[in-house]
Amino acid sequence: MTENELINNLTLNENAYFYKKIKKGILSKNLIDTTFKEASSDKMGNYLLRVIKSKTKVNNKDVEYSICVFKYPKKPSFIDEELKDWEEVKLAYIVIVDFENYIAVSKRNISGTKELSKKIFPLDYNTISSLFIDEDTAFEKISMNNMNISDNAVRSKSVEAVDLKESISSLGLQTYIPSNLRVSNDDDKVSLSLGSSRINKFGKKSNIVFFISWSDNIIDKIENFKASENFLTSFATPLDFEKENSSLKPIAILLLLTKLYDEYEANRIESTKLIFEEYEKEIDVISILNNFSRLMEVKELVSDEGNSYFKILNPFVNDLSLSINPKSITLRSSKLKKLMIKLTDGTELSIIDFFNRTSSYIINFDRVELVYSHRKLFKDSRLLANTDAFLSVFKPSTDLNSVSSEKGSVLPTSTEFNAGSIFGFVEDKYLSSFKFFICDDLGKEWADHIGLDENNISFFHSKYKESKFSASAFQDIVGQAQKNLGNLSPADNQWEMKQKFWDRDYVLDKTTTQIHRIRKGSNSDDAIDYFKNLKAQPNLTKKVYLVINFISKLELTDGLQKLKNNETFKERNEVIQILWFISSLISSCNEVSAETYIICKP
Repeated sequence: MTENELINNLTLNENAYFYKKIKKGILSKNLIDTTFKEASSDKMGNYLLRVIKSKTKVNNKDVEYSICVFKYPKKPSFIDEELKDWEEVKLAYIVIVDFENYIAVSKRNISGTKELSKKIFPLDYNTISSLFIDEDTAFEKISMNNMNISDNAVRSKSVEAVDLKESISSLGLQTYIPSNLRVSNDDDKVSLSLGSSRINKFGKKSNIVFFISWSDNIIDKIENFKASENFLTSFATPLDFEKENSSLKPIAILLLLTKLYDEYEANRIESTKLIFEEYEKEIDVISILNNFSRLMEVKELVSDEGNSYFKILNPFVNDLSLSINPKSITLRSSKLKKLMIKLTDGTELSIIDFFNRTSSYIINFDRVELVYSHRKLFKDSRLLANTDAFLSVFKPSTDLNSVSSEKGSVLPTSTEFNAGSIFGFVEDKYLSSFKFFICDDLGKEWADHIGLDENNISFFHSKYKESKFSASAFQDIVGQAQKNLGNLSPADNQWEMKQKFWDRDYVLDKTTTQIHRIRKGSNSDDAIDYFKNLKAQPNLTKKVYLVINFISKLELTDGLQKLKNNETFKERNEVIQILWFISSLISSCNEVSAETYIICKP
């Protein structure tokens, strides 16, 4: 075939990545050539097709396009070492359509285009998310990421319906960031990947001329876009990072391992190793990173040279820090740079580069309503506005002023928990309200106490801490509650384990007591039968109680008011984190139709 015949033989979907140029103007031949060389660094043999800066006219506009197609070898994922004749041969392509201010890129099996990436940036979040939306648009599917800092919150979820704006509650959506959308306008369906600027219109494949024309129509929509209120306004509000970055002061960060897990599940990680000078050692990267899987404090420090920097406080790596750049926030650590990941496509990168590339972290700031997540800065505009609603879940009790421990001390003759303990407080205050009351503490617990009564399942989680406004203690108990929300409706295979556990007496610090785990009720068999019956009730009420001594409602109310007034005070950072944890807990409980109560000091 001739070159033109090869070009016309290409069939492309209406599916491309759209980027805006940092500086307007047509891309240089040298940049296109460099991009093709980067993209085809592992190619096999000659290019199958290579076209650079071919000129065409579409809709009376002069447009240039470039195409690169090549073969490359790939080691199959089911073998350990490369062997002769044991390789797959795959094809890859990249098409770049060059407009004055934008480019459209269609590609397959392409990874490295670093030089091109320096000249472009993704579409504005507000633009791409609303580009195909009007008052009649149906939202068929939304994948979303949670920007909450609780390590046990649901990190992401996907919902689907004929039209979500008519079938999903907007309650709690302000803590979620849409990542992918599928919308429908009459018979036209379009999916949007908001983080990567990919637009995919459902339809048949066509030739390069049609693809260029479609790309031009998308560019026109982008250039003529006007923002308007729509269903997506219910979600977290994106902000212009460049306008805000000079005022950002990070106070906490949560590293996310979900993207790394995804790579493992897709068999895209070949190996992980630690490199130190000429020394290499295969390691289990997951076991190392699990040490970083909870919220970590960020503190602003001053270097020996007099420059301020943001250090991430943790007991494992002493040089982990944040860098606030003009367009993004990135992680830095020379030690974690030595922890390497090798992907099945041959790419090698450090774990710190992996986190930065995937933006796998959530950052909180001293401006309480702001969050940095997935390379974007977002605002939960309702967070401070909802403080009165959040405070309504706090139920003060003067009896918590006198507690001095979580479980108290026990003896072999003990039949109940000490009156001065939180466990004793819970049983004294709530046991009489239930037909069955169970101590499920320790082991694979669902809660510290479980209360069962007519149409009511209640989980009680207790935490004692001597310090005031302990964000870490609150994180622990919120996490305990969140990870057990599914156990409000347990699976059938869990009952046998609980039957054996609830039959035993309570053991604390190797002391076997006479405290029966069935604190009220006949026996474990009857408790389980009652639990099973409750679970099937259509009007079942589910409740989650957090019982804590380290937060005073009055002092928390005062702290939240100071946040509203943007005042500086000693516990400001702790109150900010506690507010996010409260928001996360209430949102999680709402998703399983559970009521939330926090029993605290007055």
